[in-house]
Amino acid sequence: MVSCFHYPHFSTDLHLVICDMDGLLLDTERLSEDSFRQTSTAFKLSFDADLFAGLTGLSGPAHLPVLVAHLPRHIDAAAFDKYWKQTYHNHLAKDVPVMAEAQAFVSFIHQAGVPLAVATSSRTDKAADQLSRAGLASYFDLIIGGDQVQQAKPHPEIYHKVISSFHLPAERVLVLEDSNNGVRAGLAAGANVVQIPDRLTPDPAFQDRASYHRQASLSQLQAHLTVATCGQR
Repeated sequence: MVSCFHYPHFSTDLHLVICDMDGLLLDTERLSEDSFRQTSTAFKLSFDADLFAGLTGLSGPAHLPVLVAHLPRHIDAAAFDKYWKQTYHNHLAKDVPVMAEAQAFVSFIHQAGVPLAVATSSRTDKAADQLSRAGLASYFDLIIGGDQVQQAKPHPEIYHKVISSFHLPAERVLVLEDSNNGVRAGLAAGANVVQIPDRLTPDPAFQDRASYHRQASLSQLQAHLTVATCGQR
């Protein structure tokens, strides 16, 4: 017998929890937006909230085509992208900001004995370093970054990869995401997804999916997770 979770909105036992990293565990989406604002100012542009929203949740290499399509023609999109990322990494080198409830939540999952993984669009080595500096890395059984897959979120490849590593059916998996692209990836993988929005408005189309639910915070999600003893994984 093994530990699992029951969550009232989903009908199956949950044997694995997979977390996104940026915007869910680490407050890096705020840093990214601040860096994007600084970059816009440096290039004499107004901050474009819709453009930034469209970039959120995508992998780094996927940013440039979006910037090329939406920035004014006289702006060198590659130079803008490079400046934005360098500004972001300069901020991150000084401090890794942790979301307020992240440590308590991952500690709760770890103590329950349910496997815990990260599936992030960031590179695996950078994700491991940031989680380590944030004091969270030891709670995770597996960290998979965007460099380990061919297709970035919203494609489900990264979730397929994590789920297959634990030899579980997708319907026994709980995915936690903040971004709409991440939610799309988790749902497409066949997992149950709880969205905890950070800085973006959730897509209302998700509400029709039985395998989707929304919570306002990690602590509220934790309050609805019941630890149980279940059959073998």
